[in-house]
Amino acid sequence: MAPDETKLAKPKSTLRKAAAQPYSGYLQRTPPAPERHLTEIGAGTPMGEYFRRFWHPICLSEELTDIPKNIRILGEDLIVFRDKSGSVGLFQPFCCHRGAHLENGIVSERGLRCCYHGWLFDVDGTVLETPGEPPNSTLKDKVFQGAYPATEIKGLVHAYMGPPELKPHPPHYDLFDVPGAKFAPFSTPFPNNWLQSHENNVDPVHTVFLHQRITEQFGEPWAVLPHIVWDLTNNGDGLTHLDGRRLDPETVWIRFVHCLVPNCSFIPSTWDLGAAPLYYQRALYMRFTVPIDDEHNIVLGWRVHGEGFPGGDADLMGPGRTDMEGQVDRAETMSYEEMQRTPDDFQAQATLWGGQTLPLHGAEHLGSTDRGVTLMRKTYRNILDGKILEAFPKPATEEPDGPKLRSNYSFDALVNVKALADGQADFKMIGELGAAMAQAAIDAAQSTDDQGLRDQKTKAAIKAVEAAYQAKH
Repeated sequence: MAPDETKLAKPKSTLRKAAAQPYSGYLQRTPPAPERHLTEIGAGTPMGEYFRRFWHPICLSEELTDIPKNIRILGEDLIVFRDKSGSVGLFQPFCCHRGAHLENGIVSERGLRCCYHGWLFDVDGTVLETPGEPPNSTLKDKVFQGAYPATEIKGLVHAYMGPPELKPHPPHYDLFDVPGAKFAPFSTPFPNNWLQSHENNVDPVHTVFLHQRITEQFGEPWAVLPHIVWDLTNNGDGLTHLDGRRLDPETVWIRFVHCLVPNCSFIPSTWDLGAAPLYYQRALYMRFTVPIDDEHNIVLGWRVHGEGFPGGDADLMGPGRTDMEGQVDRAETMSYEEMQRTPDDFQAQATLWGGQTLPLHGAEHLGSTDRGVTLMRKTYRNILDGKILEAFPKPATEEPDGPKLRSNYSFDALVNVKALADGQADFKMIGELGAAMAQAAIDAAQSTDDQGLRDQKTKAAIKAVEAAYQAKH
């Protein structure tokens, strides 16, 4: 009889000792217990209940047709639809009458009608009709179909699956208010736990190797190891990493990436930035790593385009596709061997610890460049312990004037600052330069909600930082 692997799981310290010698495969056969606290998102789990405090994108608006759509989000099987009046509904899948599956429901002028006995449900679960009952029946006034609030935002269907009394306003992000900005929605599914994909956003070192030195998916500047500084925003409602690179003796590239809890990331350009100076270019991607269940996730979001948001191709965005390299399964277009020779984000994330399993954090050996990963995990633990109140959304009842603007600070910049003769001193200077530019961008964002004015102020502030460093060095 095979041994019970769960009983044989080794503690982290034992595994560390086993790995500290050559040819230690025999001693490392039994993995440590998987990480559950941060990764399980089902109903009643700590992280699952935290996720349920927020609105999340669940699919693209274009995926709602004249028939209901099956969907799985946060470990729950659901039905999403748009009725003929334009309202969106998100139902538990089985009719509250006799349990018929509502994937076969009839989209109606108002709500969804069960195919089995014709019961009609409004998008909030209210029973509108029970046509098989006598005219004087009050049954419809006593029951409700299980439903969650849903709405559409710029081509993405969003849902709130948490306690009704704590429901916040649907989110309003600062990028929504940038003059001329347009939004192309997309989704990319991954066959792995949500945290494995989301941690990728705070791991800038992987871009150097995976996307450039090993597989040349991004431009040559990505091959330069950056000066990295990680930090928290607002006591822990977000994480940032500052990546500073010396591109040539005259030019420094500063890249600032901001992630908001629980699962938002704002990614600047992955395209050629052109020649310096480029004082401020905002994030081009808004991405949300949404758990499907404990073993799968789907990244939904927008590619922002228009003036000030160059590169890429908005026409490539849509369900299951994006114009960012390396985010989709290529099994239909490449052989297994070809994918092995040209690995990308999908291959890397989908195969961490075997893919469809919970992560084995106890078997990792994290280094100094994994500071973003350790900081993210620590932040989530503090959130679940109730130590970061700023990381929880306020109920709409506490914000009668509407949602507070959710600001992100991500940007790219190219500035002309000459290299110092001493390489180590130059590397240190790049970090200081980047920190000054990042703080200037944050100060500008916090000074106004007018996004056009914010852009002007940020560009002027970063240009002033450049001038100060030109004069100093």
